[in-house]
Amino acid sequence: MMTQATQFTLHWIIDPLCGWSYGALPLLQATAAAWPSQNVLHSGGLFIGYSRRRIDADWHRHVSEHDARIAELTGAVFGENYRQHLCRDQSVVLDSLPASAAMLTLQQQDDGDALAFLAAAQHAWYVDGKDITQPAVLSALAADLAIDTGRWQQASSDAAKKQATQAIEQTRQLMAQHGAQGFPSLLLQRGEQFINVPVNRFYGEPAALVKQLRQWLSA
Repeated sequence: MMTQATQFTLHWIIDPLCGWSYGALPLLQATAAAWPSQNVLHSGGLFIGYSRRRIDADWHRHVSEHDARIAELTGAVFGENYRQHLCRDQSVVLDSLPASAAMLTLQQQDDGDALAFLAAAQHAWYVDGKDITQPAVLSALAADLAIDTGRWQQASSDAAKKQATQAIEQTRQLMAQHGAQGFPSLLLQRGEQFINVPVNRFYGEPAALVKQLRQWLSA
């Protein structure tokens, strides 16, 4: 039975293909370490459905500017293969759904695997320059994480993608209800009350975020 002190949920709203979500990974990992059972991952669906787009020169210019800012504020590392190759590969279609569906399904199975998978997917994309929209790339990550074959088949199935699409719509409604804008967003829920945590104030300072959350939770 949950005690009064543990009756809360930390709703992390991210996207695997969002650079700012990548920069916020240490914050997410810190709250997950502090409260392993209270963290819930949500995908915002940055590139799904009609929002999917092919990498082109305009996108490359746009994302390069943001990546420089993300690196400056968060300390996130963007690898040479990502910057010089993946970001210039105009055959790549930006699609958040495959990685999002796998992450959300793994969360239903085991919270730790979901966060480990997210971290591996982000590293593959932003550091190694691997195209995580491709099933073979995601399957290789799952194998590296020793995720059981049966569980992975479920996480990468069409049914998982359909369920994820519905979950993303619910997440967008949650964001609209509580004034969360963009990715990453963090909502602290206690009962029916939600606090919209200003994640941007804590980039590069995971310990400060945990400290602030502890203060709010003890109030």
